[in-house]
Amino acid sequence: MDHTYFVEISWDEEAGVWHVSDTDFPGLVAEAPSERDLVKKIRALVPELYELNRHLFDEAALKAIPLRMTASRLETIHLAG
Repeated sequence: MDHTYFVEISWDEEAGVWHVSDTDFPGLVAEAPSERDLVKKIRALVPELYELNRHLFDEAALKAIPLRMTASRLETIHLAG
């Protein structure tokens, strides 16, 4: 397989969770209280989603699915005064 799927995870300060903010992997939507927990959840969801959406993939049967996961966190730092 020569396609690497991307998964961007971001911190939602208002909701207090990490979530999948952008991806090209079909059906992947998830959130968790920590970045580590979200990565674990993604690792569990990808094989399940592949089985459910096998018709969306070009390959007949995959042995592995490469994911490029990136994380970002935007914070506002309030200054005294």
